[in-house]
Amino acid sequence: MTLRPLPILLFLLLSGGLLPAQEAPPVLESRYVVDDEAFEKNSGDKAEAFAKDGKLVSYTEIARHVPVRRGALPGAALSQEPLPPPRLAEKLRNSTVAVGLRYQEPRTRKWRYMIGATAFAVAPETLSTALHVMTIDPSMMRDAEAVAVTEDGRVFPITHVIASSDRADTCLVRVPGLDLPPLAVRPGVLPGEPVWCMSHPDGFAYMFTSGQVARVSRDRWDKKHQPALHVEVTAEYCPGSSGGPVTDAAGNVVAQVSSINNYDGFSSGDGKSVNGIVSARTCTAAEELVQLMAPGENEAVPLPSPEPRKKPRPKGSPAPKEQGTPRAVPKG
Repeated sequence: MTLRPLPILLFLLLSGGLLPAQEAPPVLESRYVVDDEAFEKNSGDKAEAFAKDGKLVSYTEIARHVPVRRGALPGAALSQEPLPPPRLAEKLRNSTVAVGLRYQEPRTRKWRYMIGATAFAVAPETLSTALHVMTIDPSMMRDAEAVAVTEDGRVFPITHVIASSDRADTCLVRVPGLDLPPLAVRPGVLPGEPVWCMSHPDGFAYMFTSGQVARVSRDRWDKKHQPALHVEVTAEYCPGSSGGPVTDAAGNVVAQVSSINNYDGFSSGDGKSVNGIVSARTCTAAEELVQLMAPGENEAVPLPSPEPRKKPRPKGSPAPKEQGTPRAVPKG
């Protein structure tokens, strides 16, 4: 029996000659697998050890010692080369920390610990985060102390706020001994650009999400402040993400996570309910971070409100019944 040669087209198909070339997967340092429970417990144990050694600084003391003026902080050079998403996730993870909060409950006076926010490196021993991460809600905390937790579980006390903008909800904090690769800050992001976010939503450490810039806006918190520049994005995040970097494909920071505004409908003029749910994920624009890294005057960090003094109880009157306190925990 004589074998006929295969037609050249069939031969090329079978041998893969006409099949599209498969892109090789990016080379990573290793596959990062996080155990949230162990991550929080180990960092909490280290934070507690720091507290016993007197190495943690309370939020009240940090707020009282913010310098009136700040100096210049040189930023990293912009990255020009877009990265495949797995490589981008690795880059952002290497430069991002979880902010661990050791806080005192108002009623019980007991100290608790949780992973509560996010921050990222902009210079040696310097992190950027949302200012509200470094302030106290008296309904949730009497006072608090913060640590930076790296992806490999190293823990460093956060000791100072060195630059602050209440208007733009952002600050730079000093973390002695922490030396992570700084991320460059890039102003000028446009609506429609793809973006990525690295953060710790609700304690889920190192969550990497993507979306796009939905719009760029200006808004003010109150009449005494100048408007701040904001960037709304569709990348997913939630409480615990505050202070996280929002970047372009090359890993340049274009915005920093600040807040979520939920809209769930309204009542029309005839009293009918008009339903709909929209979540506007609002970030501090990179322009505000660049301004904070330049010399200037710092805005004061809000101090916790003083506890109201209890009125003396008349003699012979029964003691008031103790009211239950709903469980509330601080979240970035």
